[in-house]
Amino acid sequence: MKTLRGRGVVAGVAEGIALVSQERISVNLGINEQTGIVVERGHDLEGQSVAGKILVFKGEKGSGSSSLSLFQLVRLGLGPLAIINSESGAIIAAGAALAGIPLVHRFDSDPLAAIRTGDHVRVDASTGIVQVTQQEGVTS
Repeated sequence: MKTLRGRGVVAGVAEGIALVSQERISVNLGINEQTGIVVERGHDLEGQSVAGKILVFKGEKGSGSSSLSLFQLVRLGLGPLAIINSESGAIIAAGAALAGIPLVHRFDSDPLAAIRTGDHVRVDASTGIVQVTQQEGVTS
C-alpha cells in the first residue's frame, strides 16, 4: 500500500477507483455536464466518464464557471467521488466545496507518478492522507 500526504482543501472521505490524467482539466468545457464524459478533443481522458471515480489530475484550466459545472455533475449523480490534484486553484477548490467533493492537493510526492487509472484509492481530505490500496493488475 502506498500512502501520500497532502493538504486537505475540502474535508471528507471517499474510496473508489482512480481515473488519472497527466493533463489539466476544464470542467465546464472539457466534461459534458449531462453525461459526465470527458469531451475535450485530444485530452488523455477523452471518452471516459468521471462519474463515481477518484479523479486525479494536475489542476484545473478554464473559467470560473467550472465551479458550477462541477456542482451540476454532482447534482446529476455524474461527479467524481473525490479529487486529487498536484496543484489546486481557486476554481476547482470552489467547485469541490460547492459540490461537497473531498479535495486534496500539494503532496509530499507527485500523485500523478504514484497513482494509475484503475488503482483503488482511499482519500481522507480531512487529514490529507491518500492511500493507494490496490494497484491495477496486482492481486492480493
